[in-house]
Parts: sequence; C-alpha cells; structure tokens
Amino acid sequence: MQVLNKFVYSILISVSTCCFVSCSNTVGGTYNITSNSDAENFIEKERSGNTYEKKIKDVNIKLIHISNEEIALKQTEDVSKINQAKFDSLVRNYDSLVFFNLEISIDDFNEELLKYKLEGDIDAAYNERVDYYAFKMQKDINIVLAEKDTIPCVLYHFERSYGISPKTDFMIGFKLSKFKDAVFVYDNTFLKTGIIKFALNEQELLNHPHIKIN
Repeated sequence: MQVLNKFVYSILISVSTCCFVSCSNTVGGTYNITSNSDAENFIEKERSGNTYEKKIKDVNIKLIHISNEEIALKQTEDVSKINQAKFDSLVRNYDSLVFFNLEISIDDFNEELLKYKLEGDIDAAYNERVDYYAFKMQKDINIVLAEKDTIPCVLYHFERSYGISPKTDFMIGFKLSKFKDAVFVYDNTFLKTGIIKFALNEQELLNHPHIKIN
C-alpha cells in the first residue's frame, strides 16, 4: 500500500470533515475569492456537483471528488494573504493526481462499519476486517477507462471512526490525466453488495471555475 504523505493526508482529512454553508459567487468561468468564507462557499458549491451516490439494500455509498482547487484552498490558511501566482502554483502541484473521498454507511446501524454483520469467531472476523480496510482494500478500487485501461488506486487512507460515527471514510487518489468515459469501480468484499460502479462525469470533474484571488 502506498500511503498518503503527511501533507496530503492532513489536507484531505481536513477536507473530509468540514461542513459549509453554500452561496454562489461565480461570474462566468471565474470564482472571486477575497476571504476564507468565500473559499468555504466555493468548496461547498464544488462538492454539490462532484458527488456520486448509490444505495444497495441497506448500504449507502458516496463518492466525492476533491478538486485540486479545493486542496489548494485548504492548504492556504488565509486567502487574503496569498497572491494569484502562488495560488495557481499550488493548484498545479496536484495536476497529476485525482482525489476522492469514499464514504460508506449502513441504514439504522450506529456502530462502526467494521462490526456490521460479523459472523463466526467475532474477534477474528473483526480483526480480518481491520486488516482488509487498512491494508488490502486499496487493490479492490480502480478507475477503468473506455479503452479498458485500468488505473489503480495509488494513494489510500482508511479513516477509522472507532465507533464515534457510523460513517466510514476512505481517502483515495489516482494518477489520471483524462476522464472521458471513466468508471470508478469498487469490489466491496465484506458487505456483499457486488461490484459498485460510478460513471464519472468528465465535465463535472475537469471544468472547475478559475479562482481569482482578490
């Protein structure tokens, strides 16, 4: 498993746990940002168009694309103190990578995902799941292109909730330069949902407004 480096991990964890109030500040293909509040509104607007959801029986799967602009904004502690050239450089740092947050939850199940429908030797089954989600699930996540090329998940982090939340988050990344006819594929081993697929929308994932730092 290739784990996230400390910087990218800290950025993605903060991205995955933030909740914002939405409002629009987009003018044409440009989004003007003068404050951290503007940045938060931009992130909420981006996520509303970059979220894919699927429900299979009582299992809920949500895939959220984390744009390079969002990561750059989370890296910037105070947007009023950064210039345009520096911000654009931060965005370009992630040009070769595509990030997602994969969220899994179960209807009416308020314990951690690892404990859902354990069978047989409970302790052994629980430890097997910990091992799978922490170290092995990465190989079951891919993006498949129209040309049948398979793009593996190269960055992966399992965020354990330890019973604090019934939702479980996985931070994942791919080296991907194009999205045309791309399909996110996850073979969900323990929850027996079968193979989960999301057809990725190229326009939603690539056509982000240009951020203008004022």
